[in-house]
Amino acid sequence: MKKIFFISFLSASLFFLAGLLTGSEMITFICGGIGLFCLAISGILSGAFISGNQIRANTSTETKEKRRKRIRMMYLFALLGAPHFAAAIVLTLQP
Repeated sequence: MKKIFFISFLSASLFFLAGLLTGSEMITFICGGIGLFCLAISGILSGAFISGNQIRANTSTETKEKRRKRIRMMYLFALLGAPHFAAAIVLTLQP
């Protein structure tokens, strides 16, 4: 997971520097799009957008191995999206 976060942080840093140097809103849009997409996938995998009854039904039918895999993917997408989303916010707020 450290490797994914490092790669994501490096990529977001490159987007941030490119956005600062060029002043292009397209770079901010792309970086924010990557961040929002990854965070949305993480939310879907965590079950944040469904009701409690559906969560209980899903957890009772899945195996421990599948649950671990789903939670691992949720964390990976969150670690991938958070630096991009943060970089897009900072690029948007800078004058």
